[in-house]
Amino acid sequence: MIRALALVVALSASATARSHASDAATDLSALDLLELQIGYTTLLATYDGPVTPREIAGGARQGVAAYLVSRGIDDALLPYVPQRLNRDDGGELIDRTVLGALLHYGKRLRADAVVQAALAGEAASLHDPYTLLFHPSAFKRFNAFLGNETFGGIGAVVAIEPDGERARVESIIPGSPAERAGVQAADEIVAIDGARLGGKSPDAVRAMLRGKIGTTVRLSLVREGEPLPGPVAIVRAAVSQPIVLARMLPGNVGYVQLTRFGDDAAAQLAAALAGFRSRGVTALVLDLRGNGGGYGDEAKKVASQFIAAGPIFTIRERGGTAHVERATGQVGFSGKVAVLVDGDTASAAEIVAAALQDDGRATIVGTRTFGKGVVQSVFPLPDGAALKVTTARYVTPRGRNIDRVGITPDIVVAEPADAKHGDVAADPQLARALAAVAPASPGL
Repeated sequence: MIRALALVVALSASATARSHASDAATDLSALDLLELQIGYTTLLATYDGPVTPREIAGGARQGVAAYLVSRGIDDALLPYVPQRLNRDDGGELIDRTVLGALLHYGKRLRADAVVQAALAGEAASLHDPYTLLFHPSAFKRFNAFLGNETFGGIGAVVAIEPDGERARVESIIPGSPAERAGVQAADEIVAIDGARLGGKSPDAVRAMLRGKIGTTVRLSLVREGEPLPGPVAIVRAAVSQPIVLARMLPGNVGYVQLTRFGDDAAAQLAAALAGFRSRGVTALVLDLRGNGGGYGDEAKKVASQFIAAGPIFTIRERGGTAHVERATGQVGFSGKVAVLVDGDTASAAEIVAAALQDDGRATIVGTRTFGKGVVQSVFPLPDGAALKVTTARYVTPRGRNIDRVGITPDIVVAEPADAKHGDVAADPQLARALAAVAPASPGL
């Protein structure tokens, strides 16, 4: 904090002495400098891997330089990064880099953007795809996703191709506006409010589906290859992206799709399992395909629904410290279990799949998982941004390190391009998982 305040005084003096310095330079506040200090010290203190002051300071310089280029400023005058740099000098150099950019080019820059460019460059210097800067808007979306924030929507899970050419309804939330309007799983959305989807980004399609609660959206649908007559009108209501989708499969087998490990994932799963128990269900398919992870604590509690005792995973921190996370002793289902996985099953979802596989508690079905065996911690910053930093690594109960390796299923089943998740007749992976837990099921 003392360093930050001293630089504010220096900045004020420089701005007074140099008449060509813009007002943007003086916008660099004590809060901005504190944010730079927090980012720098956080990466040095917590990153799980080799890191030096010179690397981080060099990354900040590159980040600022890239931002200047984006503003049409090439060959910018920025401080040189020496070969040897101690901890204190590295922080000072980052501050001088940001300050110098604003003093020289302030009329064309925003102070907050320069600060964020420096922080993003620091994270990028570690060459770790999982260590990154969340800008304020992205951090808000991240929290909303894992925190189950509500929004105005139709209450359907929609899979959207990257080019926006196709959007298919994967599942319907029970009691949702989409269900009341007669929308069905596997329906293809070809237009929204009369606008065709071709060429629109997935984010643009999602934005078209969402809107103010109480407003109406009209979907043009194709069902089993045939266009439905006229658009389907749906009145948006308060919904959240579902975490748990549960239903019955043939042969009195329970099916649970767990979409992410956000707040209350384990509690919602426990409620679904209680419902299955009340119906006498003794076999279950847990679908973790497309689940990119979430909170490690939720992963431990989810795995504990099936594993009575013992380790779920071990976290190994920088320096060799190890913490074993054990089952909570609150088993929610004791029958047969098959777990569906694919190349998008990652992080917390892999923790659960690996724990059940190592314990012999479940049969894993599908394709090799993503292979993310690292732990991230999120550090909020004063301006609403945050750093997501790799702070540890985890291994499975049997000591497997799955990072960049993934989990190989017990039963490998490829997914056809035209597969429809959740539809036993058009989902070979699900059909094989069902056979694994209920081999006598009709038609299998």
